[in-house]
Amino acid sequence: TCTLVGLVTNVALAIFKLLAGIFGFSYAMIADAIHSFSDCFATGTVYIALRIGEKPPDESHPYGHANAETIAAFLVALIILGTGVYVGVSAVQLIAHKHFETPATIALAAAAISIVTKEGLFRYTLKVGKKSNSPAVIANAWDHRSDAYSSVAALAGIIGARLAFPYLDPIAGLAVSALIIKMSLTLLRPNIGILMDERPEPVVLDKIRTATLEVRGIKAIDSIRAHRRGSTLTIDIEVAVDSRLTVEQGHQVASEVKNKLLNKVEHVQDVMVHVNPYQLTQS
Repeated sequence: TCTLVGLVTNVALAIFKLLAGIFGFSYAMIADAIHSFSDCFATGTVYIALRIGEKPPDESHPYGHANAETIAAFLVALIILGTGVYVGVSAVQLIAHKHFETPATIALAAAAISIVTKEGLFRYTLKVGKKSNSPAVIANAWDHRSDAYSSVAALAGIIGARLAFPYLDPIAGLAVSALIIKMSLTLLRPNIGILMDERPEPVVLDKIRTATLEVRGIKAIDSIRAHRRGSTLTIDIEVAVDSRLTVEQGHQVASEVKNKLLNKVEHVQDVMVHVNPYQLTQS
């Protein structure tokens, strides 16, 4: 629902801003419209990825399809980066050729409407993304915020151009480009980390460690490995138990650890528990 709301709103807003930019003689608004059209593509990519990510595990994908969300988030960041570069190059060309015009009132109104609309979409989408722990939805939220920022830059340029400084309009387009590129690089870093199996934040590992040690019979934790798969976590943990326990008793402890982690740590999809004999020399 969140993604569909964003897609429909983006399409309507992009068309409105493009028309306002063309008929209002504002390159800053046209650049902003181009960014909004990239938002439409990005939001559509996220929607498809979410549908794929919801598919259950199968023979070819035993760990499920959740990484589709991470791939989508990475693609969204690349789309934003490409849009920023295109807008920047176009702005430089306008400045180089001294193609300056005074924007009309409709361009000013479009920028103001865009700021309010996109900031509202950002807050709504980010709330949903954090609740579901979805990197794709969170990336889409920041895409909305980058569009709001670009509209602020466009508004400043349009106001400056209407106050007898027409060269400020394409300069605003250049500022829009810089904001878009910065946002894309911010999004790329965490999603590259997920694709490279970077370990989660220390607070997540602490939660895993604390929950595991609550299980009766656990003498020590030998190792913890955890990595993201889209919005979910897969945990591989080695625990040490009394070496005198039977195989059945060790299995029972492992089952308790798995259930504890699935219930106590958010967004955990699967847990693999390895049971080792506790050595007195362990600390």
